[in-house]
Amino acid sequence: MGKLFSTQRVNTGRQIEWDFAKVFAIILMIVTHYFAFCSFGNVDYGKTTDAMFILTQCSAPIFMFAMGIGMAYTRHDSPREFIVRGIKLLLLGLIVNIMYFLSNYSAGVPLEYSLLSLLANDILQFAGLSFMLIGIFKRFNVRSIKIFIVSIGFSLVATYFTDFTFSNIYVNQFLGNILETHGQNIVSCFPLLNWFIIPVCGMLFGEDLIRCNDKDELYSRIIRPTHSLTIILVIVGFITLEGMFSVTGGTVPEKLEYLHASTPDIIILIIVTLFIGSLFYFLSKRTSPAVIDFIKKSSANVTVIYIIQWALILFLTYINQFLQVETNLGIAIAVLALIIIASFILSDAYMKVKRHFLK
Repeated sequence: MGKLFSTQRVNTGRQIEWDFAKVFAIILMIVTHYFAFCSFGNVDYGKTTDAMFILTQCSAPIFMFAMGIGMAYTRHDSPREFIVRGIKLLLLGLIVNIMYFLSNYSAGVPLEYSLLSLLANDILQFAGLSFMLIGIFKRFNVRSIKIFIVSIGFSLVATYFTDFTFSNIYVNQFLGNILETHGQNIVSCFPLLNWFIIPVCGMLFGEDLIRCNDKDELYSRIIRPTHSLTIILVIVGFITLEGMFSVTGGTVPEKLEYLHASTPDIIILIIVTLFIGSLFYFLSKRTSPAVIDFIKKSSANVTVIYIIQWALILFLTYINQFLQVETNLGIAIAVLALIIIASFILSDAYMKVKRHFLK
């Protein structure tokens, strides 16, 4: 291990394997959101959609883990900068929530329930709260290993103390950012207590990665056990349909257990994430420079892509509530491909305009 890791920061700069992983994750997120919201009438894709949801569940954990690696690598690592970054992410999440509110209310959802959209929690809210919490830990000079111990405690509490319900629906929705809440029209997605452990593990991994002398050896050691475990875990998950592999409640994402990952689920997701990151490392070594440049640029734009894909999907969902278009799986996939392409193109155009006005 002495040869594998240095005492100095020897592996700095962008880690292309995790750029690949982030781009892969955002594409999977678009797929998930598209099939969850753009159902095109009452078409039921049955087992195809169930399998799709199960196979795309690694998208958010990959993003969270890569976010943790970024925390270890960033030069903007003061407590204040982390907290400010968290507040900005929360504001971006609010922008998505406003779009969600407008889509619901204009489509005839009662104001009482449309307002819940403004308090909805998703990956941006989780990311914002995670940055702020780690910023607070940094303010008090709490070491990463101690943050990891705290995150284990969070995960265990979230695993064994579930199904919180409060009488006020808005309190229920708001506290869904922190813990798993349930109630009428309540969507508690990625509560901090359940998921905080993943970016913390990413941060710990990043602190080792930045001192790694030999990435070939590191990822070889990781991919050997994780590829076998990933295959076994996915097969077992499809057979049992338990825990995060549950599709109870159909294809509505807020009813899927993976949004409230238990500690055993987290272990599985970290194993799968490490396998995917290792796989992308070896694939990146065989990738053309043009593709590498595209991946780097897209990875840097991933937050913008995320917001744009929600705008496109919510707009399409709104329009279809009036048109009631029904189609087949092939056409639905074609529209999905257009949304993915448009999200990447529009994000690139936005960044070019932003750079132009910031000159």
